[in-house]
Amino acid sequence: MHTENPAILQIDGLHIAHGRLVLRDWSAAIGAGVTLVCDEEGECKTDFLRLLAGELTAAAGCLCLLGVALQVDVQAYRRQVYWIAPATVDYDELTVEAFFALQASRYAGFDQAALVQLIAGLALEPHLFKQIRMLSAGTRRKVWIAAAFASGAALTLLDDPLAALDKSSATFVLSQMAALAQAGQRALVVGDYQAPANVPLVARIDLAS
Repeated sequence: MHTENPAILQIDGLHIAHGRLVLRDWSAAIGAGVTLVCDEEGECKTDFLRLLAGELTAAAGCLCLLGVALQVDVQAYRRQVYWIAPATVDYDELTVEAFFALQASRYAGFDQAALVQLIAGLALEPHLFKQIRMLSAGTRRKVWIAAAFASGAALTLLDDPLAALDKSSATFVLSQMAALAQAGQRALVVGDYQAPANVPLVARIDLAS
C-alpha cells in the first residue's frame, strides 16, 4: 500500500500473529487523510487498530509516528495516538464532562472550540453530567468520537464509528471525516466493513487479502 502524501505513520517489516491477524514482513506508509481498514470477519481490523495504537506488540518490525518509534519511546508515541476501544469500561465511573477534560489533558492539540461544536452536532449536551456507564451503546460511541475529532492527535483510530448511531449522528460523523480528509493534517484510520459514504480515502488496507 502506498500513499502520495508524506507518511504520518511509517510501518516497516511488521511480523505479528494474534488470533486471526497475521502479518509477515508487512510494510506501509499511512499519510494524512482517511485510511480504511477492513476485513470480512471484523476481528482482524480491531486487532490491527490495537496494533497501531501500541496495545498489541508485534514480534518484529517498527512503527514510527512523526519520527517517534514505538519501540524506542512508547509514551511519546502514544501521546500522538487517539484510540479507545468502543466497548471499553475504563471510563465508566467518569461523567462525560470529566472524560472530555481527561482527554483534553492528554493531547497538546486538543481543540476545545471544536469539542463544543462536536457536542452540539452529536446531541451530547443532555448527557454531559451523566456517568458514562449510564449511557446507551450509541451515546457512548458518540462520546468517544467527539473526543477523537477534538483531540488533534496525529493518528486517530476509530473502530466501526457508525455502529449504533442514529441517522443524523452518522451523517454528522461522516461530515467530520470528510472535513478531516480535506484538511490534510492528521491521519484517521477507520476500521469498518465498507468505505464511509462521501468520504475521500487516501488508502485502503484489506486484511482479508
